[in-house]
Amino acid sequence: MTWARLWASGFGTGYLPFAPATWGTLPALGIAYLLSNTSVAIRWAWTLLTLGLYYLSIKRLAPLPSRDPHWVVSDEMQAVFLLSCLYPFSSLTETMAAFFLFRFWDIVKLWPADQAEYLSFPWGILVDDIVAALYTWACLWLIFS
Repeated sequence: MTWARLWASGFGTGYLPFAPATWGTLPALGIAYLLSNTSVAIRWAWTLLTLGLYYLSIKRLAPLPSRDPHWVVSDEMQAVFLLSCLYPFSSLTETMAAFFLFRFWDIVKLWPADQAEYLSFPWGILVDDIVAALYTWACLWLIFS
């Protein structure tokens, strides 16, 4: 497996047969939880570094077999890293709430997430997850603040 396929598939979690995006969210959530104890500068540096990895890996794998292949879960990972910049998880309860809220918003695709999927490649794969992360951030802020 190439580095690009390994990153794009969330370290292989995207190949799990049931709910690959849900499985792909888990390693990112673990990393985000660990990074929550670091400075905001480190969290943003990690997020920008991984955004570069996302872009390079998706471009390297192009053309993809569909608009948003199920095995590509680095978009969920990237959104969770962004979420950790906006709302660092200070407890296991917040982390679990973030997981369930993010998966909910990612599945529901409330406007403008539903429209974001039509952006040009490779941003259409990512931006709907960024919107889900923003909705998750708002919910976490309302619940835990």
